[in-house]
Amino acid sequence: MDYKTYFSEHPGWRYRNFAQMLHGIARAFGDAPALRARPAGREEGYETLSFLDLESRARALASYFLFKGLREGDSVAIYSENRPEWCVSYLAAVSAGLVAVPLDAALDEQGVLNILTASSARALVYSGRQRERGISAVSTFPGDGLVLINLDGEDVRPASGVDEVAYRRILSDPPAVGLPDPDSIPGDATAAIIFTSGTTGVAKGIVLSHAGILANMEAAVRALRVDGRDNILSVLPLHHTYATTCTFLAPLEAGCSVTFVEKIVPSVVVRHIGESRVTVLIGVPLLFDKIRAGIETELRKLPAAAGWALGLLIRISRFLAVDLRTDAARALMGFLRKKAGLDSLRLCVSGGGPLLPATADFFDALGFRLVQGYGMSENGPLISVNLPMFKDNRSVGVPVWRTEVRIADAGPDGIGEIQVRSPSLMKGYLNDPEATRGTLTPDGWLRTGDLGRIDRRGFIYITGRSKDLIVTEGGKNVYPEEIEQKFADSPWIAEILVLGRKRAEGHSGEDVVALCVPNYDAIRSSHPGREGDADYVRSLVRSEVLRINKSLPPYMKVTDFRIRDTEFEKTSTRKIKRFLYKDATAG
Repeated sequence: MDYKTYFSEHPGWRYRNFAQMLHGIARAFGDAPALRARPAGREEGYETLSFLDLESRARALASYFLFKGLREGDSVAIYSENRPEWCVSYLAAVSAGLVAVPLDAALDEQGVLNILTASSARALVYSGRQRERGISAVSTFPGDGLVLINLDGEDVRPASGVDEVAYRRILSDPPAVGLPDPDSIPGDATAAIIFTSGTTGVAKGIVLSHAGILANMEAAVRALRVDGRDNILSVLPLHHTYATTCTFLAPLEAGCSVTFVEKIVPSVVVRHIGESRVTVLIGVPLLFDKIRAGIETELRKLPAAAGWALGLLIRISRFLAVDLRTDAARALMGFLRKKAGLDSLRLCVSGGGPLLPATADFFDALGFRLVQGYGMSENGPLISVNLPMFKDNRSVGVPVWRTEVRIADAGPDGIGEIQVRSPSLMKGYLNDPEATRGTLTPDGWLRTGDLGRIDRRGFIYITGRSKDLIVTEGGKNVYPEEIEQKFADSPWIAEILVLGRKRAEGHSGEDVVALCVPNYDAIRSSHPGREGDADYVRSLVRSEVLRINKSLPPYMKVTDFRIRDTEFEKTSTRKIKRFLYKDATAG
């Protein structure tokens, strides 16, 4: 079976907007668990919201928004850590014909104020953790008074200078205000505005429609085949479209349960997988790298004979899963998954950045079925994904349902810019027609800015970002990510950023240079007392650069490197903010 036939086997779309979806999933799944989370202070057990509970709470909050004067198209900002109330707030806004504006919970007061202003927000929903920063931002907000809703605590009266209402009070006594007819909200109406800094540090508002997000949800469900038997673990920050679409909206549309974790720490994640019997784990590459490292550390603690035998078994399992593409690893390694408390997992999905093929192979060898996907917020976000039984761990997969991908201006090697067209494409950037024209082609394709190629089977391979491309003196194109991946298993380098540095005056092109963060913990463990010796640390890093250079063609070799003692600043999805370091190797 080819992947297009695989997609077409799933039933078609059911909903035109989120009001229809909220009503539909409540009728279809009723008392089944929709959202579950462990309350603060509890060591075990979960509080659960059924699909009917979810609808009831979302409708109550939506009624309050309308009671306070919000009208169709008004924006509701959500400033909170991941929790069930975040999801209720989002669904309340979009089902009432309002616009959800998710905020990064790590934003400071100025960042919150910037987005409130840019989105012309009429309401701000925040948690107790974010209340102080939220109130500070609101105090200088230039627009009309915002409707303030505190997901925790009690009401604060206007006399204190802040007019807010507690979420629990709204639920206990919702206003008697009618909501829009679910059929009255057009599919092309704006549902959400996603603010992303991208690689420039300047926030842009990505405007997504009801129909666009719903189309991307449907594409995700068709690809991953989740249903009411599945329990999805929510570990990614919900203000990202990857998390919103793939770990919240699509699972609920399919009848899945969603379980929240209180900390994104591998040991906590693994504990929740075992306790709540999670079947699907969706995360970023770093999470899977850390889980792999934890398992490998435990394996190294085994006695020599047992370690050798288990290592041989894993190599056999890898051959069966990766080389022969069979499903035998599920049965062969079941005992090890059970011992690790991960036997309930049937599928893992990685996105938000490049996944090491070695990590994907490792998970496959243990019978986890780890697939990698690719997307952009401007497409809601899913563009492509590997399928559980049709995958290539070096690729980001095949285009998802109703999504076209082409390679523009391809060179002799088949590499060019990846461009995308689908029903999920954004309506544009908020109040920025020039940026919109620069990103969407006249014939309706999204310029991703990513470079890649497509093989004869339809698999997409990403080689780098066009703006990160290094052009050598000889005119050769160097993709930094390809070199960085070579260092992924380095014992002495924790993080590396490969950059282009302009050559000396009189020379054209750029040199390939690296900014390296040493793995001081590993150095301390293997060479006690030497981690503070700068010359010794530099010699270890130099040895790694020389070792990797031997595997690279001449034009890709790292010609110089610099040491950085602290880890790189990252986004909330753990991507390095490259734009901050573009001049770090100058001179």
